[in-house]
Amino acid sequence: MPKQVLTGSLDEQCEFLYNLALEKIGQGNYTGAVHVLQEIVKYKPDYRDAAQLLAETKARKSEQTFLLLMAVVGAVVAVAIGGMVGVPNDLVFLFILLMGALVGYGVGNLVQSFRQRRTAL
Repeated sequence: MPKQVLTGSLDEQCEFLYNLALEKIGQGNYTGAVHVLQEIVKYKPDYRDAAQLLAETKARKSEQTFLLLMAVVGAVVAVAIGGMVGVPNDLVFLFILLMGALVGYGVGNLVQSFRQRRTAL
């Protein structure tokens, strides 16, 4: 999709981008929201709470990335264990992979809750 050229005053452009960022945050697209918010802060750093929202969105993006990585690590560990044990067929391997991803994701959530609890103190 080609880049969209914005027209209007700087405030109108910032308003459009701010609403776009909120939409992306609502969809869980933190990467897209970070890019949009960076554009706002770049040209008008004092626009609304864009700088604060950018910091919060970066933190959410980092949390999201951590959870995805933990799910992948859990899946890899589960498959490795399944391979060492000698799992009899691919369907069981697929089940083990999914369970490993869920366990990794759960461990990631647990780690994040401990981090949040520690920073809240």
